[in-house]
Amino acid sequence: MTKLFKVAKFEYTRNVFTKRFWVALLLVPLLFILFSLISTFISFKSVDTRPVGLIDRAGIITQAQKLKEKPGLFEIQIEFVPFTDEDAAKKASLAGEHQGYIIIPEDYTTSYEIIWKGNKAITEEVMDFATQYLSENLIVNETIPNKARIEEGMNLRLESLDGSIKSAGASWQRIIPPIVISMLYFALVMGSGNYLLQSLVEEKENRTIEIMLTTVSHKQLMAGKIIGNIGVGVTQLLVWAVIIAVALFIFRARIPLLSELIPDPALMALSLVLMLVSFVFTASVLAIFGATVTESQEGQQMIGLVVVPILLPVYTLSVFMNSPNGVLARILSFFPFSSPLAMSLRMAFTHVPTLEILLVLVVQVLFAIGAMWLAGRAFELGMLQFNKKVSLFKLFKKEAGDA
Repeated sequence: MTKLFKVAKFEYTRNVFTKRFWVALLLVPLLFILFSLISTFISFKSVDTRPVGLIDRAGIITQAQKLKEKPGLFEIQIEFVPFTDEDAAKKASLAGEHQGYIIIPEDYTTSYEIIWKGNKAITEEVMDFATQYLSENLIVNETIPNKARIEEGMNLRLESLDGSIKSAGASWQRIIPPIVISMLYFALVMGSGNYLLQSLVEEKENRTIEIMLTTVSHKQLMAGKIIGNIGVGVTQLLVWAVIIAVALFIFRARIPLLSELIPDPALMALSLVLMLVSFVFTASVLAIFGATVTESQEGQQMIGLVVVPILLPVYTLSVFMNSPNGVLARILSFFPFSSPLAMSLRMAFTHVPTLEILLVLVVQVLFAIGAMWLAGRAFELGMLQFNKKVSLFKLFKKEAGDA
């Protein structure tokens, strides 16, 4: 056990205590912040800030809308223009003077439903302003005694100006945390996982592996390498988490869009646990590749076999938005490579049963244990075969010796 931890310590220190590691580590969040600011600026410039018509048939709106004279950085304001005649509101929308108009029906206090009419779907900005404006008037007027229900917001029905019904879009606040998680996981695999793969192939090529195996067993060496690289991965996650937390603390008050982003603690905790377990599996798979290939270039090509399945939930994002508890979404939740992002997306869009969450965790742990065992087998069969590939099918044979 002492030798195992010595190997793990060596793998950890030789990666973490290098200038290259810290440059790459700090570059990822800095680039993420830079691209986020650029995308926020582009999104801000593309937001439709035209006024929105408002027809109050329930008699709820009694307070004047409060708009700031000088909005903050990236702060968007939408003015609501009251109408009593729907034809006039429709005419203004068709003329392009307004984005569309909102109707508050007479039965709003029982249905909590508003109607949006426009030739495009209601924007997130209009929805947020409408929710805030309605809530302020309802609470001031005490129109609805249930304050908790007011704070939940309203139900929305979308119609085009000709009266046909359209569907509502997904909230960006729900999508951002899973996307951030996928980016972190991707960077983790491309960083720490790639270190492990390359170190194994290089040590096999230059035959230093022979010297190492004179002092430790193949199982201790492989387990130590995996544990060491998991430590590198955890270090990366902790540093990134601190940088993200500091950035949110600094910019939250200055950028209103960030103040709306409130990650679910349970979702984030589960995502991090799944990310770590899946990383153990992924690191073990990369270790298998490193032990069975003969050239570093060939090992580098193997990364693609891991990256594509990790990003499967991104390619099928519409499936998670429209059917988060569907067959494909569930399959990707149990698939070890895609599990962290798939479960994050499902929990963002719908309620996932606790039993299923526990089952996914158990399955991922079993996959990780199985992959580590196979990594040990691959190391045993392939590390000393410098000019010959090891068939993956041999890893499942009972004989442990000759390859």
